[in-house]
Amino acid sequence: MTKNNIDEVLLIGLPNSGKSSLVNALSRRKVSIIGSTPNTTRDKVSSTIKRNDKVFNISDLPGYLEDPDELNEKFQNKLKAYINDAKLIMFVIDVHTTNYSGLDKIHSLLQKNINKEQIVITVFNKCENFKKFELNTKLYKYIYDSDYYVSSIHKLGTEELMEALTNSMSSNTGSIKNTYKSIAIIGKPNSGKSTLFNKLLNEERAIVSNISGTTRDKLEETIKFDSDSYNIIDTAGVPRKKQKNQIDRYASSLAVGQLENSVIAFLVVDAKQGINFEDMRLISECIENKVTPILIMNKWDLLKEEEKLFINKNIATLLKKYSWLKILRISALNGKGVKNLNTVIYDLQKQLSTRITTHELNILFREIWTKKPPHPFRGRRAKLKYVTQYDVYPPSFSFILSGRIPINYQNFIDNRLRDTYNFDNICLNIKFKN
Repeated sequence: MTKNNIDEVLLIGLPNSGKSSLVNALSRRKVSIIGSTPNTTRDKVSSTIKRNDKVFNISDLPGYLEDPDELNEKFQNKLKAYINDAKLIMFVIDVHTTNYSGLDKIHSLLQKNINKEQIVITVFNKCENFKKFELNTKLYKYIYDSDYYVSSIHKLGTEELMEALTNSMSSNTGSIKNTYKSIAIIGKPNSGKSTLFNKLLNEERAIVSNISGTTRDKLEETIKFDSDSYNIIDTAGVPRKKQKNQIDRYASSLAVGQLENSVIAFLVVDAKQGINFEDMRLISECIENKVTPILIMNKWDLLKEEEKLFINKNIATLLKKYSWLKILRISALNGKGVKNLNTVIYDLQKQLSTRITTHELNILFREIWTKKPPHPFRGRRAKLKYVTQYDVYPPSFSFILSGRIPINYQNFIDNRLRDTYNFDNICLNIKFKN
């Protein structure tokens, strides 16, 4: 069982056995990054599946290596705990493999760590043109409670497998008590995103190393800030668009895509490097997606006083357009300043949930329109018909006009909303319709 009291299905197998494509096929969406390079997946990646009246998490793991490198060794040290937590384990095997030594290592790992209550099934993958009776007899020893023959790429046999998984689960849809709002952690590679993620969770959930681009996958957990719970998502580092590695490009795209489902973004910057073009692009991405960014200057403790003064001056210059943006200076490694996020999130929560009546808004802006009307746009001065707030997270406003208004007047309206209703540090969603 997972910590959210939802059953978990865990996939384990050798590299390139098709675990990630199988997770995507069963989830019916792109959960794990797929590549021809072994060990494209670098950490545990989970997705929640709802099927009929059942709900469960399905988790993809990196391929098991007999001789792991530094990154995989860190991950494989966690395998025993992951196996113990799972309700059902899928041992995924490429039906054409001849790596029996590697399979023996996984077989031994499972036998030592599974208990009587756990279900273990063997899934033979890549069976496009394969019949069950053709199975190599050397693979028989790896069959546990039951065996399935699928092609995850062609989605052959996956429906039967999904039916078996669903029938084995005990948690139902009532197990999901809340749908939490999301916070995305974004930033350039090696800025300290995963270190911050681990510090907030108070556990070594994400693999951390000095190797640039260690995190490729989306890692998601639930965390409490003050009394409110959020889904917090660690993402891959976002390099420049000219990044040549196809997998890293896809991981970067997946990271930026998390903004669509988030209300807040922790934009982590390596303070030693300062803010550059890529950070400014990410700030713009946040604002375009109406996600409130918090600029987190990480590794602040490593700077000398004159360096801090220079960085602060640079921030003031670069962020003049976004003067409302909240900035925190922390050290994710030693935790200095991290606790301040509780107060910041609490303040942002109040701002993001603020709702103003249509009556109050119209009194305010009719008076503003009378005292300081907009300049004519292409020879025609727009009149205000009415204004209303139609949503929160973020506060969203619709201005219905008789014509168009200049950009500077749109900025003026944004500033008046901020000043009047204390929207000090959040994105606002303002639409002008005519």
